[in-house]
Amino acid sequence: MINTDALIFDIDGTLWDTTKLCATAWNKAIEGAGFKEAATITADRLKGLFGLTMDVIADAVLPEMSADKRKALLSDCIFLEQKILSDNTEDLSYEGISDVIKELSSYLPVCIASNSQAGYPELVIKKLGLSGYIFDHICFGDTGFEKDANIRLLCEKWGFKSAVYIGDIQKDMDAAVKAGAAFIHAAYGFGTAKDPDAVIKSPRDILSVISFDKKSETDIRDELIKKALDMRVFSYAPYSDYQVGAALLTAGGRIYTGCNVENASYGAANCAERTAVFKAVSEGMLRFKAIAIAGGSGSKMGMAYPCGICRQVLREFSDPSELKIYVASSLSEYMEYTLEELLPESFGPDFKSSL
Repeated sequence: MINTDALIFDIDGTLWDTTKLCATAWNKAIEGAGFKEAATITADRLKGLFGLTMDVIADAVLPEMSADKRKALLSDCIFLEQKILSDNTEDLSYEGISDVIKELSSYLPVCIASNSQAGYPELVIKKLGLSGYIFDHICFGDTGFEKDANIRLLCEKWGFKSAVYIGDIQKDMDAAVKAGAAFIHAAYGFGTAKDPDAVIKSPRDILSVISFDKKSETDIRDELIKKALDMRVFSYAPYSDYQVGAALLTAGGRIYTGCNVENASYGAANCAERTAVFKAVSEGMLRFKAIAIAGGSGSKMGMAYPCGICRQVLREFSDPSELKIYVASSLSEYMEYTLEELLPESFGPDFKSSL
C-alpha cells in the first residue's frame, strides 16, 4: 500500500481516451490549411504521442513544415480539437473513473497535472462531471513547464508531502520520479511503465493500492469554524456594524473563505456566505459539502444564520440533504444543520429536468 496525502492524475490514457476524435480534428485542421497529403494522423499514432507537450507532438506529426507554419497550424488543431471535444456527447472516460474521483475527493486532494494545452484540464473536468471535485489542476499550456515541474509546483503550493502521480506511460513515471512522487501505472491506458510503485487494471483498483489519514468530521468542522471566525477581521460593515465570516468546503476538499461587504446603497451589499460561494464558483468549483458561518458586533458574538438568498445560492451547488451548515459563535458553541433543514421543500437546478 502507498501512503499518500494527495493524488495527482494524468489526463489522456488515464482519465479518458479522446484519440479518435482528436485525430479527426487534427486531420480536418491540416486539410483546411491546404496540407491534405499530411492529413494521415490516426488514433493509434496519437496514443504513442499523447503525454508529450503539444509543440513536440506537432513536430512529430508535421516534420516537413516550417516552424512558423507548424506553429500556426498547431493553434488551428488545438482550437478544432477543443471544439469537437466540447460538442461531443459520447462518454469518452474510462469506466468508473468519475465515481472513483468523487469518492476519493472526500478523503484526499485530487489534482490534475498534464502536458496539455491551456484550457484542456478545465474541459476534461466539465465533460467528466467533476466540477468541484478536483482540488487543483495545472498544465504545460498554463505554466510553460513540463509535467515533472508541474507536479512539484502542486506539491509546493499545497504542502503535499507524499503525493502520488497516476499515469499510463513510461514518461508519466519518469516525471513522477523526477518530481519525487510515487507512481501508479494505469495499465488500462495507452502504454507501459517499468517497475512502478503499483499497477491498476481499472480506475477502481486505486482504492486497493493506497492508504491515507482520514480527517474526522470533527476536525473538518473545527477547521471551518476557525476560518470563519478569522474571516470576520476582514468584514466591511460600517452600516450594520455586524461582522460575518464564512468558510466553505468544496466537494474536492478546497476551502474558500468570505466576509460580508456592505455598501452605501445597501442593496449592493454581499453576505459572507455568497462571497465565499462566488469565489469558489469563479475558480470552477461547483459542488459544496459544508459551510461555517460566524458573526457578531465587535467582540459580542451571536448566531449568524444564512439569509434566504444565501440559502438559495447554496442550494444551487449542493445536495440539500448532505450540505452541512455550522452556525457558530466559537469553536465550542455552534449549531449544526443540513441545508434541507434550513431550506425545506426547496428547488434548485434539478427543476429543469421536470419541465
